[in-house]
Amino acid sequence: MIFGLKPLSEARILIVDDEEMITEVLTIILDQFFDVEILNNSAEAIELCKSNPPDLILMDVNMPGIGGLEICRKLREVPSLQHIPIVFMTSTVDIDSQNACWEAGGSDFIGKPVAPSTLIHRLRNHITNKLRFEQLQRLTYKDNLTGLFNRHYLNETIDKVLGAAKRDRTPLSMLMIDADYFKRFNDIYGHLAGDECLKHIADSIKESIRRPQDIAIRYGGEEFLIILPNTDEQGAQCVATDLARNIRAKQIEHSQNPAKVVTLSIGGATCDDVSDVGVNQFIKLADDNLYSAKHKGRNQHVISSISKPAETPVL
Repeated sequence: MIFGLKPLSEARILIVDDEEMITEVLTIILDQFFDVEILNNSAEAIELCKSNPPDLILMDVNMPGIGGLEICRKLREVPSLQHIPIVFMTSTVDIDSQNACWEAGGSDFIGKPVAPSTLIHRLRNHITNKLRFEQLQRLTYKDNLTGLFNRHYLNETIDKVLGAAKRDRTPLSMLMIDADYFKRFNDIYGHLAGDECLKHIADSIKESIRRPQDIAIRYGGEEFLIILPNTDEQGAQCVATDLARNIRAKQIEHSQNPAKVVTLSIGGATCDDVSDVGVNQFIKLADDNLYSAKHKGRNQHVISSISKPAETPVL
């Protein structure tokens, strides 16, 4: 086992096939090596993967309703699912069928009837590579102290998130978060306690966002950023309220904070139509609202929508 990678026996494989006899046989073959989950209804595959992403998807190409190729295309549109291997099972392995699998975003395909040894080794290789990729991501894009994403990840990802919101015409929200009186906290309790405090804040952020597509970033020092795709102003308000509640529940002592515990100031920016909105507008409005929350006394959140310029009337 490579250092830092979870055992393959804990790797979760989702089998999507409408024929129960085939899924039973595949379970017998794979269950002793991996954690296997079966889904006979292809229509449920996309939402299931979004809510609980597997380590690999083994999917039949031809299924009633939504076929495997269409499911694969839709899964590849979700940023958080793009690196998950998708292996097709197909009874036809001619050139056109192979090209269709590749073009849909498939990682591999295996012909029916399935040879157990070949199947096991192929899936093992795909999952190992996926786990290695995730480990590399953690080393490159994660903040070592808090486990949240870092600024480098933000720079690599934000344009894609904004582009997806423009393409799908969905709302987008961001929250900028700052620990109140954090310099005083470090001065009183020391930097080791300060590090522990930042970890608790990160934990509170993780507890407040529940969707795989939500992105939490350590923006710098005691500042954090949450990106909320497909989230309007009401949704952003709910996340901010949950976050404030979660950090207060931890009751981290802070004698120089009027609340006597660690609290957060939060500034938010949201937009229902991002077609003409840039990243800098989101960051600036969230930062301005964070300043406003601090100016009003801290331990609160201020969230507002990005106002778009009025259209010039046609004369």
